[in-house]
Amino acid sequence: MFKPGDKFNPYDPAAFDLGPDGPQQRAAGGTSPMSSDMLKNPSQMEAILKMMLRESAAERERTGETPQEQMMREKREWAEADAKSAQLKSEGNDAFKAGDYQSAFVLYTACMHLSGHEPLYFLNRAAVALKLKLYKTAAEDALLATKKGDYNAAKAHFRRGQAKFFLGDWTEAEKEYQIALELQPGDPSILERVDELKKVQSLSADEQAAWIAAQKPTTESDIFGGPGTLQRKVKEVLNR
Repeated sequence: MFKPGDKFNPYDPAAFDLGPDGPQQRAAGGTSPMSSDMLKNPSQMEAILKMMLRESAAERERTGETPQEQMMREKREWAEADAKSAQLKSEGNDAFKAGDYQSAFVLYTACMHLSGHEPLYFLNRAAVALKLKLYKTAAEDALLATKKGDYNAAKAHFRRGQAKFFLGDWTEAEKEYQIALELQPGDPSILERVDELKKVQSLSADEQAAWIAAQKPTTESDIFGGPGTLQRKVKEVLNR
């Protein structure tokens, strides 16, 4: 029934220590998707649990598993997926530090496929997307991160603000920076970007148009080549 990365999988891989950003630690801190999404909406949680029970029974009938066998298999798949994504995240971090942003983007994308419930991977890919001038992707990833729990929400809004800034959507950039500052008052990196935004907003209309044209946002095809190239690279990583 449950697939790797399913945010509603109830089986916590408690036997795995994935570091301070792992699901076990985030659950303990109250910032897991389960605590952030489901527990805030009891009626939604009840509906989802009923659906889970129906689908669980249907899958047991198909596989011939007992409830205990099914639970252990799903727990194992969940834990294996999160463990693999944690390893790929480490590789992505190394690639990012080395300036190999294309590889980092591929690795973080693979993490998102394996553990789509974890906002950390969306945050990381948003950071890489900014480096690659994939501003639309960065904005989308940062927004998705805010919807997957309260984990590092300030950073998510900050990165979305940066993406909107480079896209020339300065009203949205200002809103995102303000939210980030409310969550993390006095942060020097955010304040620096706010000052940068104010300077651009003070330019004449012609100067602003020239500034936007100079940003030259890219697309995934620009970075990775023809259609399907990124997906193929991600698949290669997942199939290791």
